[in-house]
Parts: sequence; structure tokens; C-alpha cells
Amino acid sequence: MAFMELSFKCLCKLSIIALVFFITLTPGRANEVKLAEAFIENLGSNIIQVVNEKITVSEKQRKLRKLFQNNANTMTIARAALGSKWRTLSAVTRLDFANAFTDYLVKKYGKQFDEFRGASLVLERSVDAGKRGVLVNTRLIMPGTSPVSIKWQVWQKTDSFKLIDIIIEDISMLTMEREEIKNRLTVQKGSIQSLINDLQKP
Repeated sequence: MAFMELSFKCLCKLSIIALVFFITLTPGRANEVKLAEAFIENLGSNIIQVVNEKITVSEKQRKLRKLFQNNANTMTIARAALGSKWRTLSAVTRLDFANAFTDYLVKKYGKQFDEFRGASLVLERSVDAGKRGVLVNTRLIMPGTSPVSIKWQVWQKTDSFKLIDIIIEDISMLTMEREEIKNRLTVQKGSIQSLINDLQKP
């Protein structure tokens, strides 16, 4: 009986501690989610603005590259795309690969911009993903087609957010590009410099 009373008291204390922890932690996390949503809302608006501009494809790609560099963690994305090979590179080669990979992404996806003319981005309920950051859920609304589900994975770095991945209809862009880089590296017989040169092709 004494053991049961002791266990009950311990359980009560643990519950109170957990409740206090939840109460003090939740507002901060809730605020982080709201800030992440504001970050993506602004980024999405800027992307759509570029999409709708009547400028050349190369101009759109130049603006997209600037948006990507300013709002994405390009080094983290490049490291994730390259995988274990990243650890063997010097700091200079890492930067060269990250720049080449950024150029490759901009060229690849920038060519598809005209397909999204007149689109709008609608925020939906976002998710605090813990160590994975925040998943900001959105819907891309395009005239004449069904809405497209887009999740933006963002991390808070010091006082700002950075984009890590874009998940379109449950398909991770980063996972897809990691497989692409793996295949390209195989074709280049494991040579990082050859891979960089390949990514820099028009």
C-alpha cells in the first residue's frame, strides 16, 4: 500500500513537471511555426512574382538563384545531396560543388517556371518537426488544374529561417536530387571535379 501511494505521488510530480514543461515550451514552438509560415509566405510570394514577370528565362533563373542563395541553406542541401563523399572534400571543393549544384537546380527548375503563371500559394496547417525543423504545408493553386500539395522544410538558424527541402505531393526534392547526383557521380567514375563540370553545363 505504501509503495502504491509513493508511486502515485511520484506519478503526480512527474505529471506536474511535464505539464509545466509543456506550458513553457509550447508558446516558443508555436511562435517558431508562425515565423516559419511567414518566411515561406514571403518566399512563395517572391517566387510567384518572378514567375509572372515578362522577362527572359535567363533573367528569371538569375533572380531565382538570388532567392535560393538568400533563403536556402545551400551548403547543407549540397552536403545532403552528395552524401558520404562530402566528408572527403576540402573546404574549397565543397564550396565549388555547392555553387555548381545551386546552378544546376536553378537551371533545371527555372526552365519550368512558365508552367506556373497565374499560380497562387495558400498556407495550410504547419507541423513542428522537432530536429527536422518546421514543415510548412501549402497548396499551389493553378488555373485549370488540381491543387498541388507542397511542404517546405525549414530550419531556424540563429535569427533567420533557411529552406532545406521542398516536398511536392510527398516526393522530396532533396531525396530525388540525391539519387540524381549519385547516378551522375557514377557516370563520372567518382570524380568530383568531373561532376562539378557536368553540373555547370548549360
